[in-house]
Amino acid sequence: MRPIRLDMAGFTVFREETTVDFTDADFFALVGPTGSGKSTVLDAICFALYGTVPRWGGTRGLANALAPSTTEARVRLVFESAGDRYVATRVVRRDGRGAVKTANAGLQLMPAGFDVTKLDTGLSPDDLGEVIAGTPAEMEDAVLEAVGLPYEQFTSCVVLPQGQFADFLHAKPATRQQILINLLGLGVYEDVQKRATERAGQAEAKLEAVDRMLGGLAADDDETLAGAEERADRMRELAGAVAAAVPELERARATARDVAAALAGLDAELAVLAGVRAPDGIAELARAVTTARTAADEAAAAVALAEEREEKLRGELAAAGDESALRLLLKAHADRERLTAEADAVRAAVAAAQGEHEAAARALAEARTAAERADAELETAFRAHEEAKATDQAVALRAHLVDGAPCPVCEQVVPRVPAVPAGSAVARATAAGKAAR
Repeated sequence: MRPIRLDMAGFTVFREETTVDFTDADFFALVGPTGSGKSTVLDAICFALYGTVPRWGGTRGLANALAPSTTEARVRLVFESAGDRYVATRVVRRDGRGAVKTANAGLQLMPAGFDVTKLDTGLSPDDLGEVIAGTPAEMEDAVLEAVGLPYEQFTSCVVLPQGQFADFLHAKPATRQQILINLLGLGVYEDVQKRATERAGQAEAKLEAVDRMLGGLAADDDETLAGAEERADRMRELAGAVAAAVPELERARATARDVAAALAGLDAELAVLAGVRAPDGIAELARAVTTARTAADEAAAAVALAEEREEKLRGELAAAGDESALRLLLKAHADRERLTAEADAVRAAVAAAQGEHEAAARALAEARTAAERADAELETAFRAHEEAKATDQAVALRAHLVDGAPCPVCEQVVPRVPAVPAGSAVARATAAGKAAR
């Protein structure tokens, strides 16, 4: 891990915003009087990464991060690790009750070639790159992944806690060795030695067991060894076959479990069905069902027969030709029958009219004959009238008189016209004329 830039504000002795730039510094020394904040720079680096400082006594000493009379402390560390550049940020605040808590913590992977001087322009957190951790709980794993060291090893190997170096200089050799072991985390090698010793003992025990087995095989010849190798090969093949069959066996076992569960369910259902008693009238219902099924079968057979007939008729219809032409022929046939019936009715009406016409013609001929005779008789009557005019002039004139009208000859009113004699020519002529008319 290589620090690039450290920004602090309100952190312990750094009340105002302070920036420590480590860019292009391979080696550096922090020089100043006691209390000037040299150790605080290292504390800020450790705090930005892990949220605590060794000399605070753990996370309970978080209040030490606040500068006197301040309510907020901010630390931002830009560092490189394994070729990548990260920025770690932590913010600590004091609430209204006086409790100090971490208000914000995050770790971001900065874009390649990012210019850290842009941090002085007030960039937003979104401009710093990909967010790897956004809460204090996520920071522990994210920093471990980025730096590669947990807090204990970092404070033992990278940032040596203040005061322990003086103890190391003045301690006895044994104590100094223990301090080095604690500071550098060399206790892990003791654990490695113990585990290596345990494994060596186990390996020696296995070696002795193998030696005893080899000693027991000293009397065996090459043929026995070849047979053993052949058996070993068969056992390997068998082991491969078994290994290949294990998944199928597991599937079969799962299927068997499913079938067993289904069988148990069926057994439970059968147990319930065993207690079911057939209700009264079930025999009549069964006969009714049988009758209904028979009727349904007969209906199905009738339907099949009707469908067969329909198919036959459709075939005949298809063989007969175009359906529209057949429909026209059927219409023409129906029109022919209708017109034939109408023609018969017209013929009957014509025949009746002809009979009536013939009867009327005969009546007309008879009437004409009678009229001709009447006309002849009237003509004869008029001629007779003319002949009898001289003698029957008065009678003839009487026919033109009207009661109460004046006489055309004497101009006297005739109160009553005498009757025409029945045997006179005028009476006969009048009767003949009426009859002729």
